[in-house]
Amino acid sequence: MSSDEVRRAWWPQTVRVRLTIVATLVFAIALSAAAFGLVRIVHDNLIDKIKQTQNSELTELATALKNNQDAAGLDQSGTTFICDPDTRRCVPLREPPPRNDGYLETSRVIQIAGKNVTVVAQRSLAEVDSTVSKLTNIMLFTVPGLIALVALAAWYFTGRALRPVEAIRLEAEEITGSTMHRRVPEPDTDDEVGRLARTMNAMLERLETSSQRQRQFVSDASHELRSPLASIRTNLEVALRNTDRTDWPEVAQRALAEDARMEDTVSELLELARLDEEEGPLVLDSLPDVDLDELILDDTVQQRRVPVDTARVSAGRVHGRREQLTRVVRNLLDNAARHASTSVAVGLVTADDMVELTVDDDGPGIPEADRARVFDRFTRLDDGRARDAGGLGLGLSMVKTITDQHGGAVVIEDAPLGGARVRVRLPAA
Repeated sequence: MSSDEVRRAWWPQTVRVRLTIVATLVFAIALSAAAFGLVRIVHDNLIDKIKQTQNSELTELATALKNNQDAAGLDQSGTTFICDPDTRRCVPLREPPPRNDGYLETSRVIQIAGKNVTVVAQRSLAEVDSTVSKLTNIMLFTVPGLIALVALAAWYFTGRALRPVEAIRLEAEEITGSTMHRRVPEPDTDDEVGRLARTMNAMLERLETSSQRQRQFVSDASHELRSPLASIRTNLEVALRNTDRTDWPEVAQRALAEDARMEDTVSELLELARLDEEEGPLVLDSLPDVDLDELILDDTVQQRRVPVDTARVSAGRVHGRREQLTRVVRNLLDNAARHASTSVAVGLVTADDMVELTVDDDGPGIPEADRARVFDRFTRLDDGRARDAGGLGLGLSMVKTITDQHGGAVVIEDAPLGGARVRVRLPAA
């Protein structure tokens, strides 16, 4: 059995029990030390008080002896007097006074008529012992009672403080993939437990949103893949029913067109899946330099429905993955060409350690209320669907995902041409 297993075997597993034990032990040690110190201080104070009283009395008695030398009974140097502080009388002793453990003795040597005289005062310690004994008995009953009271208080208040945690645990235990709409109870406090509950509910909100988006993504992907398959099947079924009047080359061309659409859908879905596997932003310093102006000029060589103006393209270099940045440029140009009326304009400039890419079109534009949601997957505005039924609604979503991973940002604005402007900003190399 390992040391951790041995510790878990004897150490209480609940936080409530552990906190109660620790609080009780700390309080017991502190209170016991305080009680012992109190008894010791009272004893020492009483002894000091007696010593001060005896010193004062010895001073008075020494003065009385000096003033009454004839009656002092002084025989020779070194005579010892035993004094009674209550009667202010001193009696000479022929022998040293006996030692008594139950008395506190104070002595002083004075000179009378040129001779050394020892004055000794003794006082019984019975009153001190009685006071200390009474205080000790009080502590013996009080200290255990206070320790027990603190243990009960620690047990009660710890349980009360941890009650919301248990409620959170029970509710969290019931939440599954099909009940992600449920939330843990939030106490009306701003302490650690309250913040924990609010953080967990925020996490559940994000997980629910992610789950809904994932289900929607699967549903949309299934629809996008089913549409070309249904179209191919319909064309073939119609052709087979009218074999004598069917233009088979035309049927094949329509089937190939739908097949190409389905292939594009699968490719973009696979690309999005690969992007989703990336955890957080890329480490740009470890990536090679990419010239965005070269990517733009290489892509604009392709013939599109409308011409692309590259007059405002200047040098711009960033760190990144070339194939992904190529996808960004191609998707932006394809999206602009799909919605443009007569022209598309591309701009690239480097300023303030940022490379800014803008793609403008003279199409109908994007309403301000829709500029955020067009970056969601499979989002296609009504006019976009009418204009090009083949649009998948994945292009801008892929642009945003790649841009975010490269430490940049993408926004949509009004274009000087009258349509939409997509502005992408990336850290310059």
